[in-house]
Amino acid sequence: MLCAFLNLAQMPKDGVLWRGWLRFGGRHRIELSLHVLFVVTAVAVTYVLAAGFLPRVFPGWDPAVYWQVAVTVTLTDSLAGLLHELGHAAAALARGRQVYRITLYGLAAAGYRSGGPGRPRDRFAIALAGPISHLLVASALLCTWTLLPPGNQPLRVATGLPALSNLAVGLLNLVPIAPLDGSRVARALIDAVLRV
Repeated sequence: MLCAFLNLAQMPKDGVLWRGWLRFGGRHRIELSLHVLFVVTAVAVTYVLAAGFLPRVFPGWDPAVYWQVAVTVTLTDSLAGLLHELGHAAAALARGRQVYRITLYGLAAAGYRSGGPGRPRDRFAIALAGPISHLLVASALLCTWTLLPPGNQPLRVATGLPALSNLAVGLLNLVPIAPLDGSRVARALIDAVLRV
């Protein structure tokens, strides 16, 4: 269940445009926030896709179709970003951690949960949950793409581009370089092997 309030007339100093709450697992309530950078990034990505990338790569479509595909790609990738953070949240909650808030900023997001070192296997699972969510989204979109009619190029592009971007983000996030999730996965594995 999602409850929300919107206050555009007076944006808080923290830059959050929207706050809502998500009931997770019946007992847990997580605050969801959209930062102003999320809106700016979504508009910019949609514009770049609709006015630049798509017309150059796929010439001949009706102009409105470029915008429809661009909005679909942007919304799909934004939802995938939220699912990434919800993956971390679900893994954290399953391991007894508390999750307080998820804030979406443009191309990034941040989850705020109870700290503490925790067991390496818990840290491993929590860190891995985000990239796995992207890989699952990519798999679902790719499976859907294979079922679409070959003659409907805009629909295939609206499904295929997010499939590729989610595959790329999921794999990139596994690279063991901070601040990527892969660095947290690697640290948890090292701690487990060294029993630190």
